[in-house]
Amino acid sequence: MTTDSKVKSDNAISLGTNIKKLRLEHSFTQAYMVRQMQLGCNTTKQSYSKYEKDLAHISASELVAITHILNTSLDNLFK
Repeated sequence: MTTDSKVKSDNAISLGTNIKKLRLEHSFTQAYMVRQMQLGCNTTKQSYSKYEKDLAHISASELVAITHILNTSLDNLFK
C-alpha cells in the first residue's frame, strides 16, 4: 500500500489560485477536472474545490494529474 505525500501552499505561493487560473485559461470546469483526475486518483468535486481555495492539502499524485490535464509543469503551478 502506497501513501501519497501531501502538498500545502505556503503564504507566498497560492497553489490553489494558480491551479484555478490555469484551469480557467483552458476553459475547463471543476467537474471536467475531477472526471479527468478520477482516471488515476480518487478525487471528489468537494476536495478539488477545496484545493483551489487552499483549504485542503493536495496529494502528490493529484498534483501530477493536474499538471497533465492542464499541460503544464509543477514549476508553473508554484509560481
